[in-house]
Amino acid sequence: MLGTGHPKPDPSGLGLIVGVTVCILVGELALMIPADLAAVRIASATFVAMMIAAAFGMAPVVPIQAGASAMLVLLMGPQVAGLARFLDVLIGASTGLIVALVFFRERLKF
Repeated sequence: MLGTGHPKPDPSGLGLIVGVTVCILVGELALMIPADLAAVRIASATFVAMMIAAAFGMAPVVPIQAGASAMLVLLMGPQVAGLARFLDVLIGASTGLIVALVFFRERLKF
């Protein structure tokens, strides 16, 4: 989010939030696939989450986060990974944005 090549940190933070939100929704839907087909469930959820996230046309972090987080939701279960992962990303993205606004105000042109 605070990469040196990015003059504006908000798109990557927003992309991270979009990617994780897409993955949680896809991961929750993929839990409807029977547990006997675990490999199919993980592969299809990862693929679908990454394709939906890539359709937004944002930075590459969006589909990457969507695929990784969809796997986390399926592997760890929705109780641990769903809402907890979303809150974790919200806190991290907002903290990064606040730090960028405080320390790199001159570089930011909103």
